[in-house]
Amino acid sequence: MHFPIFYTMSGIVFFLSLLLTSLISPILSQNHWDDYIAEKNIKSTYYIFGDNVNLREADHLNGKVIRKLPLGTVIKILTKTNQILEQNSLKEYWYKVQVGEEIGYLWGGLISDYSFPLNDTIVLCKNLGTKTKKLELKILQGSKILSQGSFEVGPLSNESWDHTIYNPSLFSPSPNAIFAIKFLIFSEIEYGYSNEQVFTLNRELKITPQFSWNPGSCDPPACAETWLVFPKEILPEDKKMNRNTLKGKENTIIELMHSFDIDETNQHDFYQSEYLWNGSQFQKKEK
Repeated sequence: MHFPIFYTMSGIVFFLSLLLTSLISPILSQNHWDDYIAEKNIKSTYYIFGDNVNLREADHLNGKVIRKLPLGTVIKILTKTNQILEQNSLKEYWYKVQVGEEIGYLWGGLISDYSFPLNDTIVLCKNLGTKTKKLELKILQGSKILSQGSFEVGPLSNESWDHTIYNPSLFSPSPNAIFAIKFLIFSEIEYGYSNEQVFTLNRELKITPQFSWNPGSCDPPACAETWLVFPKEILPEDKKMNRNTLKGKENTIIELMHSFDIDETNQHDFYQSEYLWNGSQFQKKEK
């Protein structure tokens, strides 16, 4: 006589394991960043990311409109309210803000998260939420959009924005600009890891994502750090980590990654990649 598998002792264990897994898996499938809501820094200034944005008398959509704010308007965050609104998978707080001499309320989804000057323009950055996993950029001259685009980067945090502007004349033919935006990506490695996404702006002012790299991360005991070496640059020798001198190459960005074990001080591994500029794209070559 044949018994169903869960009627035998080993089958009961299997069935209970299966049941337990089915109960636990929905919990495990939720990432620790799923409920994350990006926040603005109180007393800091930001740019309006939308156009004709309503400045309201109250922190909800039924609040009376004081006036409309054009794209690129500078505002100051006064306080964060307890009201949250979700639109297009983007969930953010409402804020009490100051615009010139006026005070009113704005939804955070219409406010940039980070900005920096680039030549005679301003680059506005917007985290589109951990569900969307996208970063949107707008390059403004006054209130006029010169270029824009959204790019998938992963579940993005608002906690460690930074940027680097590189010298485009190091490459031929030169793009209008080369810049990188650094941010924190949520992951299961510790809390997350820093990521730097490199972009170019061509002569027609089109934004093109090039490559991303991780300056450093650690999930003990395994750790890693990375350097970019540009043309005419030299990364000096480091005998302590057994790193040789690395000289930059013409029209190339060299990425050198060092992986090591914090418990094994003599264990050092190096991996090198090269990104060759072809006039519009950095093409990756593994070594």
